This record gives sequence, structure tokens and C-alpha cells, in this order.
Amino acid sequence: MATDGDPDRADRHDRGASGAGRTPEQQRRAAERARRIRERRAAERAGDTATADRTGHSGPGRTRSGPDRSTGGRGGPDRPGDPRRRRRRTLAVLATVLVLLIGLSAGAWWALGRFGPAVHDVEVTGTRQIPARDVSDAAGVEPGTPLAAVDTDAVTARVAAIPGVASVEVGRSWPHTLTVTVAERTPVALVEGPGGRRIVDVTGYPYRPAPPDAAFPVLALPRVAPDDPATAAAVGMLQALPQPVRDQVRSVGFGPGGTTFELVLTDDRRVLWGPWSDAAAVQRRAAVLGPLLTREGTVYDVSSPELATVRQD
Repeated sequence: MATDGDPDRADRHDRGASGAGRTPEQQRRAAERARRIRERRAAERAGDTATADRTGHSGPGRTRSGPDRSTGGRGGPDRPGDPRRRRRRTLAVLATVLVLLIGLSAGAWWALGRFGPAVHDVEVTGTRQIPARDVSDAAGVEPGTPLAAVDTDAVTARVAAIPGVASVEVGRSWPHTLTVTVAERTPVALVEGPGGRRIVDVTGYPYRPAPPDAAFPVLALPRVAPDDPATAAAVGMLQALPQPVRDQVRSVGFGPGGTTFELVLTDDRRVLWGPWSDAAAVQRRAAVLGPLLTREGTVYDVSSPELATVRQD
């Protein structure tokens, strides 16, 4: 009877053979053979287990039953060194830190608004024509108010309502100073209205009554406003003129047809400016007009800068 294929059967056969009168040498060889068979089988089983670990198969000829449901089929469960797990932990830590910082900042600002240093000074800069006292009064901040509790938007709105203020920046200079930086409007012309003359700034906005000694050209136009194209053209022309020439301009109005400008100068002189909508020619006309005014005449025509003329009217 063959016993090489099964060590257990070899053991049984050996035990049976020993009872059948086998010699000790025969019994020893049979036991050795059975031991080798057991070792070979153990090695085969260990090899099958290692292969299953590497390939995902449970044994020879078997296939994986499917993806691990715990990971949604995306490559197995997270392991301690998995980059995805590290990223999730990092994001969670950052989110927690951010929430804590926001909470601490809000708490600190609340505490400053209740118990922080008080306003001792309102520092006003940028004013030339507007009295600084008018700006600090318009800011309306009571001494002793915690600096952090000052509503800077409200202060900005109140100061911006002062005639002559173009823009305002309000800030805090710790520990005790509120800063108010003002940009004033730049006056460039006057306009006649029902309430008298008003000063017009570089945007074309009539922003406040003109003092009696205001010496600016008068815009003799049907409408003066920032959104009026003729107003914008007139203001741009006045800014382009050299200051000595601008000082001679008394008024700016429409020429015949309303498509050109006509300037009235001192000593009853006139300038025929040409089409006011031709913005590209403004600088050339302004450059020609200065030298032209040195010549004797009453009418100066710069509508064609290359062919500027002077005549007596």
C-alpha cells in the first residue's frame, strides 16, 4: 500500500506495520518518510498563504470576492501612514485653529470696545480751505469713547457731507487717536444758479456757494453737472490751459449751433475753440493759444491748431 501522499495515513501504516513485525530500521525509515511528507505539506500551505496576501487571492485558483466595502472600493482601508488620513487630520486641525483664532479675535475686539483705551484726540490732515475744526466737529466722536468702539463708517459719512470734501479716510492710531484724512475738492470754475454762484470742482460738481472774491471762469452752459458731456469737456479744457492763460478766461460757453466752445477773455477778447467733443485736439489747442495771445487782436481762432489765426473784430 502507498503512503507517500498522506502523512497521517503513513503514520497509521507505520503503526500497523510495526505490529506486523517490521524491523526497527524499517520503522525508522517509515517515520522519516512521514516526517518529510508533513514538512513538504506545511511548506506548501505557508506558500499559499503568502501568495494570497500579495495578490488578494484566498488560495490557489481562487479570486477576490470584491472590493472592501469599508472603503467604498477605493484601494482598501486607511492605514496609519495613509496620505489621505494625514490630509484629513491636517485639515481638521487647521479648521479648528481657524475657528479658535476667529473666536479669540472677536472676543478681544469686544473687550477693546468695552474696556479699551479711550479717544483723546481727533487728528485731521489734508485740509487747506476747510477748517480742521469743522472736520473734527463733523466726526462727532465724544472724548472718552473707546477707540475700538468708534463707528468709522458713520464718521466717514458725516465728514464726507461737508461741502468741499471729495473723499475721507478714517482710521485708528493706537492707543488714543482717531485719524481723519481729507481730500478736498479742487475748484476750477463757477456756475450761476438760482441761489447765486457756486464753485464747480474738477468733476463738474457744483459743491458750495462761491465767496465774493472767487476768481474762476464761469461755465455759461445750459446744464452743469458731473454727468453732462459738455461740462466734462469744459472742465478738461480749463485744466489743459496754462495757468497764465486760464487766469485770463472770464467765461466758457457754446458757439453758434452748440457744437463748439467760445471763450471770453479779459479786455473783451474771444477765443474760438472749435468742436468741444474733439478731446484729441485739446492739448494742441491749449499749447497754441498761449503764444497766440501775445499778438494784437480781439478774436483768436484755434479750432484748427495747425492754422491758428488772429483777427480784429
